[in-house]
Amino acid sequence: MISTNKKMIWILEIKMIILALIALYPLLFIVSMTFKSSQEMALSPLSLPSSINFSNYAATWLQMRFPLVLGNTVLITAGSVTLLVLLGSMAAYPLARRAEKAYSIIYMYFLAGIMLPFQLAMVPLYKLINSMGMVNTYYGAMLIYTALNLPLAIFLYAGFLRTSPKELEEAAKIDGCSLFRAFWLAVFPIIKPVTATVVVLCSLNTWNDFIVPLLFLQDQSYRTITIELYMFVGEHVTNWALLFPGMVLSVLPLLLVYVFLQKYIIKGIAAGSLKG
Repeated sequence: MISTNKKMIWILEIKMIILALIALYPLLFIVSMTFKSSQEMALSPLSLPSSINFSNYAATWLQMRFPLVLGNTVLITAGSVTLLVLLGSMAAYPLARRAEKAYSIIYMYFLAGIMLPFQLAMVPLYKLINSMGMVNTYYGAMLIYTALNLPLAIFLYAGFLRTSPKELEEAAKIDGCSLFRAFWLAVFPIIKPVTATVVVLCSLNTWNDFIVPLLFLQDQSYRTITIELYMFVGEHVTNWALLFPGMVLSVLPLLLVYVFLQKYIIKGIAAGSLKG
């Protein structure tokens, strides 16, 4: 019986290793291509690079204006995620704690935003943002991303809060804290796991988005990483020697965020979505 279980474990481990290699292959392929010249990419795309050459990274750094577009992307992502955490947690708190039917209706209204595609509201949203003078502005993009990701944030926060104890906030109220202060002192610290999940998921959505900066950040000084990468793609010719290093450089900041927050992500998703 024990030997049979060990065999099953070995089989499962081998399967997982194979699946991991399949999942990692595209990333390894991209990284290997960054060290090749344009000629080597065309002649032997599947082989390993003949030498380690960082000239493609240097050229990409200059042509993409990487410090500028990275700063734009980080600023918009950080600003929108900060607004999202503040507004999403505060909006989800009464929706999770109150039992009245009206709060359930409001909660379902927010959930409908997850199912509706952005393309449905693209034209009226552009007219609205343009009428407010927020096209080609950082805060305009931040507000758009906050609104787009708010339904997901409320869904995760509300699901987590429904499973969290009420004793801490009740004790804070007994000690004389207002509802607002009780939320920040007693509730907000215990929702760190789901906050990490919201930060990672919504940062991914914002960082990798193409449509919003294409429509609302048309000025070159406000371009984000995705738009600048698109400049390497032409109708007839694509500059692969610059595109591949640009893809690697654009992934690294998000990879660092994931490494630091990974211990919270699974816990937050499980508590915020499965139990909710």
